[in-house]
Amino acid sequence: MAHTTAFQNEVLILRDIDNSKSEDRSERTDRQLVDLARAGDEFAFECIFEKHKRRVAVLASRFFSDPSEIEEMIQISFTRAFAELKNFRGEHDFSLASWLNRIATNVCLNALKSRTTKIELLITSLSDHDLEIFGIDLREKSAEELIVQRDLLEKLLNTLGVEDRVLLQMLYAQELSVAEVAEIFGWSRANVKIRAFRARRALHRILKRFV
Repeated sequence: MAHTTAFQNEVLILRDIDNSKSEDRSERTDRQLVDLARAGDEFAFECIFEKHKRRVAVLASRFFSDPSEIEEMIQISFTRAFAELKNFRGEHDFSLASWLNRIATNVCLNALKSRTTKIELLITSLSDHDLEIFGIDLREKSAEELIVQRDLLEKLLNTLGVEDRVLLQMLYAQELSVAEVAEIFGWSRANVKIRAFRARRALHRILKRFV
């Protein structure tokens, strides 16, 4: 009986040690967690996941609205991050967040690119009724308003490059600021403005096909 009690006490002590180690890991900086994960500490990467998964989820929601797609982007992003952790070279805690943002952005863009509809398919998929609707709306509203208000314009947006399409949706449909979009894409604010101008101009050229 005494032997059993001693064994149980030993188990409790070891459990307390493990718990204290877990708490200690969760309180470490990103830099320290990365070093531990590189050394093979799986719990350290779990801490990274728990600490940054919400940020990645919010970013993925800028590209997708379906919760299952967002969850898939989260899983792919962190799987890729784990595989590429050896390449991380950040010197400050915020660098890991930025690095994860870039990985998640690329994952989302690649997923969208795989679904891109060619313009030939777009034109043949539009019915006469669709074209009639376009004819009415295009004379009454600007291209930016149409992006926000009409689901049918998704067909037209799909003719743009993935980055340009997402850029316009973020700026006009989701109403993100230039600074927010710049952070997501890792671009300068000036570059966001230039890309948005070119994307709007390209969209206008496409819209003229239907008026």
